[in-house]
Amino acid sequence: MKKVVKLTESKLINIIKNVINEQEGEYYEIPASEYKQLLSATGYNGRVLSKIKRFEGKPIKVLGNLDLSSTPVQDLGKLYVVGNLFLQRSKIQTLDDVTVTGNISHYSTPYQDKLDRIARQKIIDEANSRRENNIWDPEDTDEEGLMANIVFNYAVREGELKALSDEEKVELDNLKEELETVESRMEVEDDEELYDELSEKYDEIQERIDELSKYVDVYDLIPGKYGHYRMNVFESLSEGIEYAISSEDDARKSLYDYNENLIDEIGYESFHSYIVEEYIDKDSLADYLEDMFRDDIYESPESYDVKRELSSYQEDEIWLLKMEKWVYEKGGVRAPIQYQTRESGNIFDFMDEDDNRFQLKYDGTRWVLYKDGSVVQPGQLYDDEDTDDHQDDRESRISDIEYEIQEIEENPEGDLDEDSVEEIVEDKKDEVRNDPLRWIKDHGLEIKYFIDKDDFIRGLSNDEDYGNLNGYDGTYDYYDGYIVMRIG
Repeated sequence: MKKVVKLTESKLINIIKNVINEQEGEYYEIPASEYKQLLSATGYNGRVLSKIKRFEGKPIKVLGNLDLSSTPVQDLGKLYVVGNLFLQRSKIQTLDDVTVTGNISHYSTPYQDKLDRIARQKIIDEANSRRENNIWDPEDTDEEGLMANIVFNYAVREGELKALSDEEKVELDNLKEELETVESRMEVEDDEELYDELSEKYDEIQERIDELSKYVDVYDLIPGKYGHYRMNVFESLSEGIEYAISSEDDARKSLYDYNENLIDEIGYESFHSYIVEEYIDKDSLADYLEDMFRDDIYESPESYDVKRELSSYQEDEIWLLKMEKWVYEKGGVRAPIQYQTRESGNIFDFMDEDDNRFQLKYDGTRWVLYKDGSVVQPGQLYDDEDTDDHQDDRESRISDIEYEIQEIEENPEGDLDEDSVEEIVEDKKDEVRNDPLRWIKDHGLEIKYFIDKDDFIRGLSNDEDYGNLNGYDGTYDYYDGYIVMRIG
């Protein structure tokens, strides 16, 4: 009978810990700085280092970023790096057994050269496959093939690539077959004189093949890894020349992208002012500055020809003066009166020099004069005869009243006249609309907030030609509905 072992929780935890420890023990862990010192001591031979007794035959796990740039290390053996591995400008040739949790940098190394050769050969093989299968036959191809043929014809017209004629293509194929035949005969020919003739013939054929091999066909072009804005790119395998091509619609969109990038890089300020000013939202800028103008007027009204309104005190004073004038002109009250007051809006109280109390009230249709509480008729206020002296006094006082009213009206002390303020504000806003760039500059504003970027870019794109997309020489051509240019 088998013995039953009870698995407790603590035993289960121990088992799990042991498994984890065994897994963690698969590598020998070492700090990156210490590993680099040991590697240097072995002449930067990673495989020799991994065999020293200290590591107990385990592969090495380096903890931290390992910088081996510009060192003579060629092979790190089996290595696990917990961090980044820097190998640029070193002699590293392989990383087959290296695992890195972070990034690896290995430019300017034999290993990078090998990767480049492999990638290049893959590209060449793909080009040869297209050639063998005649994928880009201009009579039966897709859009990529159509663009490739347009680019090729453009490059030939520009004298940048040399193309074989149909006759030369046939000649080249025949020469290659003939060369194989001559080479086969040379391998079995025993006659020295005849062998020399064959050798001379071989050199002549090879020379002509080499001459014709300088010419290329459309399959010398390969699709670029990256586009040029929204344009497709093709590169010549033989010459390394790059070309961009697209429909006119995509070229126009590329101009939009180009101008958008240009604005982000150099800002609107770098464009000609007459171009920028055309796209400024002048009303928006004027509205933005409107509050500033209004505040400035209220803070420094003396700097502007702005009118003021009469104060409430001045308005009351003028009312009293006009009422006084009325009682002299129409009521026949003797001048001067005294103790003038205004009650309940339209009641004028006063006393004459004889201490008679008067009131002038408006009954809704006309002014009514009261003397000591009784209605009196104008011109019939006094028992004694009104003399010329009294009339002269009234006229003199009326003249003074008119002068006082004029002085008050010409020197208002109330709030600024709102209509006058708004008129000045509108004049200032017109100044902004007439010269927006100056106001933007003078007030340190960012012009981007007052320009519709899309409108600006579209305007630039419509006014420019596609040569702006070509940083190589600024030229382009139009072929069969496509824009094509050399870009490198």
